[in-house]
Amino acid sequence: MKSTEKKRRQPNTVNWSLAVGIALVSAVLLFVFVGLFYTPYDPMEMSMALKNKPPSLSHPFGTDYMGRDVLSRVMDGAGTTFLIGVVTVVIGLVLGTLVGAFTGYYGGLADEILMRLNDTLTSFPSILLALVFVSVIGTGKYNIIIALGVIFIPSFARVVRSEYIVQKELDYVSNARLLGAGNLRIMFVHILPNTAPILLSSVTIGLNNAILAEAGMSYLSLGVQPPDPSLGRMLSEAQGYFMSAPWVALAPGMMIVLTVLGFSMISENIGRRERDFGGK
Repeated sequence: MKSTEKKRRQPNTVNWSLAVGIALVSAVLLFVFVGLFYTPYDPMEMSMALKNKPPSLSHPFGTDYMGRDVLSRVMDGAGTTFLIGVVTVVIGLVLGTLVGAFTGYYGGLADEILMRLNDTLTSFPSILLALVFVSVIGTGKYNIIIALGVIFIPSFARVVRSEYIVQKELDYVSNARLLGAGNLRIMFVHILPNTAPILLSSVTIGLNNAILAEAGMSYLSLGVQPPDPSLGRMLSEAQGYFMSAPWVALAPGMMIVLTVLGFSMISENIGRRERDFGGK
């Protein structure tokens, strides 16, 4: 009797991991949103009289080696990092979904060729592929978006393809065919919405990876170029001042950690719910 009551109460328990993840991501997004319209100071404004000043009431995150307000630069740089992450994931999601949908639904020779190419790309570390792309097309914000967007296509294509292979054999697809629905309508009106849960999990993981990739590339001076700030670029600029002015690296570093932690918690819980649903 007690075990039955426990099972009935279990669905009503709060998922603290998911709640914390949503709270972290919401706080970071609010910070980024405010930064789009307001920063305490001009992120580019330099003052050698304020060089490497510690946190204070006028500069809560301190100033950097050129006297620029760290809080203002973090607010502006976080917006750049998120913009790169979102656009990157959108490119990978749209193109990866198209590739995965057509190969999973139709199969055949095109499926074999594209999936072998997909396997080849995924066999290399994504950051290494990004480095190769950037070395060919050059550095800069827009080039890193293209590079990261392209290397994220295979991961989305693989996920969508596996879902389409399963979904196209189900009864609702057969019923749609009997009612005269065309292949494109079946693919994008009937099947695609049923891939939404697993795609949502993939998107959160993709945002996580895109933010880390941008930070890594900009840290290596292959992404966002000065004087434009980004979280990775700010860490690169602060590396020579870790001992004398640690606050310059602390703010962008914590922003990256909180963002990645939040998205990781959300994606983990979405994936767990998807597995539990599938298991039932």
